Amino acid sequence: MKRILVLTLALVWMGTGCGKGHDAAPSDPNAVWFSSPGKVVEGLMHAYQTRDDSLYAALLADDFRYSFEPAGADSSDILGWGKEEEVVATSNLFRTPDVDSLAYTLDAQSPRPAPDGKGKGWMVIPISGGRMVVAVKDKEPMEVQLNRQEIVVRPVRGVDKATRWEIVEWHDYPQPEAK
Repeated sequence: MKRILVLTLALVWMGTGCGKGHDAAPSDPNAVWFSSPGKVVEGLMHAYQTRDDSLYAALLADDFRYSFEPAGADSSDILGWGKEEEVVATSNLFRTPDVDSLAYTLDAQSPRPAPDGKGKGWMVIPISGGRMVVAVKDKEPMEVQLNRQEIVVRPVRGVDKATRWEIVEWHDYPQPEAK
C-alpha cells in the first residue's frame, strides 16, 4: 500500500511540473527569426528597430559578404565587405547616443531557389526596395529610400539538429533593375 501511495505522489509531483529541472535554459526569444528565409528578413528589420546588435550579428553567417553596386558601376567599382565590418558599422549606428530611433522596412518578395553555383538549399530573397528612417535628437528625421537588393540565405543544422537560416550574401543594386 505504501508503495502505491509513493508512486501516486511521485506521479502527481511530476505531473504538476515540480519534478522538472529548474536550471534548464529558457527558450531563445530570438529563435523565431532563424526559422525560415522570410523570418530572417523580418529579423533584420526587428534588429534595426530594437537596435539589437547581437541579433543582427547572429543573423549573418561567419562567411557573410555584403556588396554594393553604385549606379553605372562596372565590376571594379563594386564595394564589398565581410561580417566583421558590417557588424561594427551597424553596431555603431545602433549605439550612437544621438539616434533616438530607427525605422527599417524591406519590401521582400517570396524566396526562390538560388541559382546554380550556390550551395544546396540556398534561397534568394528579392527586395524591391524599402526605407530607413533615422531620428536624431534635435534634428529632422533622415529618410533613405532603399535600392533593389537580394539577400541570400542558407539552411544550417544547429546543435539541436533543428534547421536555422542565416544570411550568407547581401547584394545592394542600383535602381532601377539593370537589364
